[in-house]
Amino acid sequence: MPTVGRCAAGIVLLVSVCALRALPAGLEYPSALRDAYDADENCWFGMAATGEYPVPVRPEKWLVGPPPSHLSGVTMPTDHWIDLVFGGTIVRADGNDVEVVELGQAGEEALVFLTDGADREYVIGLAKAKLYQSQNVSYIGLPLPDVATPFAPRGLRIVALDRGGGAPGFDVAYVRARVSRACGARADHPDPVDGADGVRPGASISWTPACDAVEQSVYLSPVRSLVESGDPAVRLAVVAGDVNCYEPNALELNTTYYWRVDAEGLDAGEVWSFTTSEHLMLDDFNDYGVAGGFLYETWNSLGMARVGEDTSYARHSCPQSMRYTYYYDSIRFSETFRRFGPAQDWTQAGARALVFWLYGLPGNDVKGQMYASIADADVEQRVVYDGAMTILTRPEWTAWRIPLADFNAVDLTAVERVGLGFVWPSAVSGQFGEGTIYVDDLSLSAAMCTDACRPTGDLTGDCRVDHRDLQQMAADWLRTRGCRVDVVAPGDPVLWYRFDGNASDSVGRAHGQIQGRPTFEAGVHGRAIRFANQGDAVTVTNAPTVFGRTREAITIAFWLRGDDSAHRNDTICCSNYSYGRSNPSIAIHLGCWRDPGQYRWDCGTPWSFANRVAGRHSSKSEWAGRWNHWAFTKDIRVGPEGGKGRMQIYLNGVLYDSRMGTDSPIEGIESFTIGTGWYGHYDGLIDDFRIYDYALPEAEIAYLASDGTGMLPWNLGLAGDLDGSGTVDFDDFALLAEQWLDNPLWP
Repeated sequence: MPTVGRCAAGIVLLVSVCALRALPAGLEYPSALRDAYDADENCWFGMAATGEYPVPVRPEKWLVGPPPSHLSGVTMPTDHWIDLVFGGTIVRADGNDVEVVELGQAGEEALVFLTDGADREYVIGLAKAKLYQSQNVSYIGLPLPDVATPFAPRGLRIVALDRGGGAPGFDVAYVRARVSRACGARADHPDPVDGADGVRPGASISWTPACDAVEQSVYLSPVRSLVESGDPAVRLAVVAGDVNCYEPNALELNTTYYWRVDAEGLDAGEVWSFTTSEHLMLDDFNDYGVAGGFLYETWNSLGMARVGEDTSYARHSCPQSMRYTYYYDSIRFSETFRRFGPAQDWTQAGARALVFWLYGLPGNDVKGQMYASIADADVEQRVVYDGAMTILTRPEWTAWRIPLADFNAVDLTAVERVGLGFVWPSAVSGQFGEGTIYVDDLSLSAAMCTDACRPTGDLTGDCRVDHRDLQQMAADWLRTRGCRVDVVAPGDPVLWYRFDGNASDSVGRAHGQIQGRPTFEAGVHGRAIRFANQGDAVTVTNAPTVFGRTREAITIAFWLRGDDSAHRNDTICCSNYSYGRSNPSIAIHLGCWRDPGQYRWDCGTPWSFANRVAGRHSSKSEWAGRWNHWAFTKDIRVGPEGGKGRMQIYLNGVLYDSRMGTDSPIEGIESFTIGTGWYGHYDGLIDDFRIYDYALPEAEIAYLASDGTGMLPWNLGLAGDLDGSGTVDFDDFALLAEQWLDNPLWP
């Protein structure tokens, strides 16, 4: 069994672990950075440890653990965000449970979300710097809300809202949260947190043991059912009750693992999961410089090659890449290489390919040969690039992926050297070539699912044909592409904004007030409104009258075409709220966070997780790049299956998601806004926005989505039409059966 010896520093005595229950939780710095979203697709900048600005910074180094200095900080312009993870559960105490320290006092603002360290979140408040136009520090304390979350809070997401200040942006010096590691009836506080991704294959796992643990069993496997059942085959270790960490051997790249820790004689542990990173970085070229040593001291040059750091022209990852100038002719060549000490095992973690990211320049010579080389103590082997040499003239980052199997003469368990070179393919006198490229993120990667090798029977996009694809085909069975569905004209709405050049209410009760600088352009029916700037919005007048009829049931329907906007925190519409004090009774979010994004349908007073329908979009096209018809319904009277009350979401006339037991009323709505709200502002077009005082049935929603024709605009239910016949039938099933359990990866 793998040893836990190297985790010994983290092991505490049982009495000490249990004593934590009586100790007050203290403010702690984050233990990890899960995500850092750069809306500008540029480098992160901020303040150096000595206070200089602007300098390239790496958020994971500046914000994880104590800050480099009292002068350092990370600048977050509009719609940048960071996801921070803590080593225990974030808990309530004296009202200052989260501390955000901002450099400068110019009224900068950021939203702060409580998260489970992965997917689920809740807005806890608005962090706002003081407005003194000075360089003093703002210490911003936020209390945890009095809302029951269905997850153990382990993280914070901070989303910058404006570009105030001199940086410009919200300048985070550091973040702390009140963290508890108190033990309970079973193991808790997993690290990596449940649902984490990008975990290093060599990372250890840790937890807080159950209070009364005497002996613990550690289960880990990529097969969830084996962990859930406690199969002895995946019980990797039996450890003492005071052990709180374990080092698993041979984790594979790009693999989801499930694990749990059981204390003998106590309740079975919860099943947690994490996903390992897709690659092992060999050199990201980011640490070279005066302090870290110059690049040319590590990357040696042979022949006519010249290399150096570059921060201004191109980089695949921030803050810099390697600039590589080459020349070759019939007798001269160019090569740069670096040595490893000690030798590296490139077979670890299931690595299958060597990856160079390259950026070319127009005018570079393409008549020669580019090669990669690796060597062990005895043998050097080259692999020549066999693709189009226009990769050298293309001013965009392109990956050159080389199967490790191509280096069949080298001992891949003891690689001492890697290089990149250029040669003239023949000895013809008088011919030569030259150019400059940029190289970044040299890594080892796992096998990948490329579009070229993806099986046609993969309906769920996981590059495997299995029971999930069969379920999708069953849902589509005997449906016909382009078929008509039954439609019924809906009743009169209580609000109807056609957005034909204005925000007038066609019902006549509540004309909209336009804020900011939205524009109007061609939509689905006539014109549509475009939201493009922070502050663009439409406020519903006379909102109490409009929503006075929707206490028990409501439908909100509209056409939407989202932009590929810089930010990923879109609120489509939202009722009254006040950050940190009151939550909205109604809120719709589409495409929020990472692509393909997440959807959130909140409806009910008071707000609660029990009255939320949420999940992940299956593709980005559901909210961006094309017109889609969305409808959101709630009826607190329906039942009895699953409990009283039902919320539903329809996309293009087809039921998309639903939830039973959502029976809270919809009341107390004093204001309502379209185009911005709880999570931030929306970028894109909206047309034909309607609100009804009842939950429209499917036939009436299909009427709106098809303009009364019954021909739905996007027949989302025919992914199973594998043969293109227009119908999902036995011919499609036969094609899926031929590829059953296929899992084609490259290489």
